[in-house]
Parts: sequence; C-alpha cells; structure tokens
Amino acid sequence: MTSAPNRPQRSSGNKALHLRPVYLISKTPYEGVVHIPVLTLSFLNPIIDFIHYEGIILTSKQAVLALENYSLDWNRLKCICVSESTAAAARERGAVDIESGDGYGVSIPSVLKGKKRDGKWLYLRPKIVASDWIEVARGEGYEIDEAIVYETICNKTVANYPISDEGILIFTSPSTVRCFTQNHPILPTHSVVVIGTTTQNALPAEVASHLSSTTSVEAAVDLARQIALEG
Repeated sequence: MTSAPNRPQRSSGNKALHLRPVYLISKTPYEGVVHIPVLTLSFLNPIIDFIHYEGIILTSKQAVLALENYSLDWNRLKCICVSESTAAAARERGAVDIESGDGYGVSIPSVLKGKKRDGKWLYLRPKIVASDWIEVARGEGYEIDEAIVYETICNKTVANYPISDEGILIFTSPSTVRCFTQNHPILPTHSVVVIGTTTQNALPAEVASHLSSTTSVEAAVDLARQIALEG
C-alpha cells in the first residue's frame, strides 16, 4: 500500500517553513515533486511501411516511444513534432530532419505550410485524440494517413493514493484529468496547474487553474513550486 508522502519543508532561518505538497499527475515522473502515475500505456504495433511517406507527425513523446517497435527506417523521414520536447525525444532516437510546433496540435498545419502537397504524411496517434488539427491540414490539401500506435489507460493501482487537501495538482493532459477525477475529487483547497489550454478545457467547469508559461512539465513544475512558496 502506498504511504502518504512526507510534507515538504524549507528552512527559513531558525524557523521551518512548511510547503504545500506538489503532485505531478502524469505518465512520467519529475525530480522533486510527488509523481502520481494515473496513466499507463498500451502499444498497439500496427503494420507500417514507412517507405510510402514524405514524413511523420508526432504529437507526444509516447508516439516516439511507439516507434521503438519498428525498424530505424522511420528516422530518415521528415518529422513534424508538436513541441520541442517531443522533437528532442525524436532526435535521441536518430531523427535528423525535424520541425516543431508550439506545443499545441493546432500549430501543426502552420508547420506543414510550405511542404509539398504531393507527398503523403503519416500521423502516429493515440487511440483518443484531443485536437482536430488534422482536418484543418487535410482541408489545406495535405494527404495524411493515421496509424493508432498506442492507447492510454487509467492506472487502477493508484486509485487510492492519498492526496493532501492542501496539495497543488499538476495535470499534463486531458487523460490525466479524466483518470484522476474518476477516483479523487478536486477540492476548493487544492491549487491546480495545467500544462496547456487543451488540458485546462478538460477540467470540470467549476475548477479554477493556473496555466504554465509553456507546454512543458518543467514550466508547470516551476509554477507549482512558486505557488507552494506563496503559501
């Protein structure tokens, strides 16, 4: 059984300053905050022949991880990534020709502009998507195939994880909101930080939230820590 995390403390002269605990509700951990892995991944491994494509479109690090189940032929292709963090994950796995958006799917059609329209693109996607950017891109004349390479499932093993009433909750995707709220209420005493507007829009209507400066876990954690310092 998971035990409740110790409440963080910060030394302030001769007096200890008690900080509110920060919970990162995400697939992967981040140093210095309490990680609640509400999501688990299932890779689906459809058959893909990359030779037919001008390039691939990646909207998450999980899509990059899914590529590990395929030969390295994919990394010769052009890669359009939703964010710089996704682009960094693609570079680590050998991709060279990479362009990235601003962290939101709606930026992808803008990145596609200028690319020749006679080439076909492959969108490596989750089973459930939160953006309709692909219809915008198709409307602008780009041919895009889709391959569902993973799905996100709620992790039942953390359903009873103890959450402080004074906690600061960081949500990193609409799926983390959905899985967390299946088992935990978001209380008025909680502070909520979200990584982007798509995640913000997935919150219950009555929940107020703070939006991180960029769509990165690092920025969201920095903001949560600042809120903790402010009490």
